[in-house]
Amino acid sequence: MLVPTRPDDEKTVMGLFSLTPEFKKVERLKEALAFYQQKGFSLFFWQQGETDSVLGLIGCEQYARDLIVVRQLILTPGSQKRANYHQMLTDLQNYYPAATLMGTLSNKALINQWRKQHVQSEPNH
Repeated sequence: MLVPTRPDDEKTVMGLFSLTPEFKKVERLKEALAFYQQKGFSLFFWQQGETDSVLGLIGCEQYARDLIVVRQLILTPGSQKRANYHQMLTDLQNYYPAATLMGTLSNKALINQWRKQHVQSEPNH
């Protein structure tokens, strides 16, 4: 389940960002957060259910109505399973049902795997 982040969630967002190698330094974390805020990109917490704790973070950018670029897919160390990444992407697709999800160079392989599985599991395919 996706939950849009709020300005007062900054510490939790920074904590999740810090789980990735590119955001180990505090200065880089602050730059990334400012980048998302300035560009109007979306950040979502991911949790398995309404009462569960936050297990991940998705950062994405919407182009027009029909294209979402997934910039960040972060899961906590104990929950880094392909099924969880795929569920995050499915939840994002459900949040933006008319859009196509695209990845960056660092996550496009994962998104392509999800897409193949997602398309095969749809009732019409």
